[in-house]
Amino acid sequence: MGHFDTSLLKSVLAPVETARGLPNELYVDPGAFDAEKKAVFHRNWSGIGFAKDIAEPGEALPISFLGIPLLAVRGQDGQVRVFQNTCRHRGMILLEEKAKLHRVIRCPYHSWCYSLDGTLKKTPHVGGAGCDSHASIKNEELGLYEIRSHVFRDVIFVNLSGDAPAFEDHAADLIARWRAATGSWRWRTTARAITCRSSIPA
Repeated sequence: MGHFDTSLLKSVLAPVETARGLPNELYVDPGAFDAEKKAVFHRNWSGIGFAKDIAEPGEALPISFLGIPLLAVRGQDGQVRVFQNTCRHRGMILLEEKAKLHRVIRCPYHSWCYSLDGTLKKTPHVGGAGCDSHASIKNEELGLYEIRSHVFRDVIFVNLSGDAPAFEDHAADLIARWRAATGSWRWRTTARAITCRSSIPA
């Protein structure tokens, strides 16, 4: 995690009569930016894209968020899921651009294949030429890292740390205003509230 001189915030946190704005250093210091990313974006819900961009089952869209490669996928069940866009084998980027997939996400390096829900399905030649299995490779433990996600009004939100309040609680005021403005039967939201298994550092 990035570090910066927190004493620079003293003047900002002073009583309003004597408080000053953020020092210039905090606008350009990489350590401050890294700390902000983790405190603000990693630990909260952040919008990263639109579900309409993966409207059909099998459509997948790579998204770079704060330098982290993510992959939004519309499953055969119609559900939007977000994964780390990296293979569990050698960390290869799975998709470089939007694609319509035929039921699997295939790594371009060693052709490991994952279902659209992230489950590892096939590991070609992992046990040697012509042998697609190995006793030490447990498919059920090597699925893609799924990122906690939620779709509200077509916006795909993610919580990278996995421990933010449920989206319905986080955005309760917004949801209440939306329902009041549009009628309780005209708004809709869907969610993927999962335990985040991500390897992204906390």
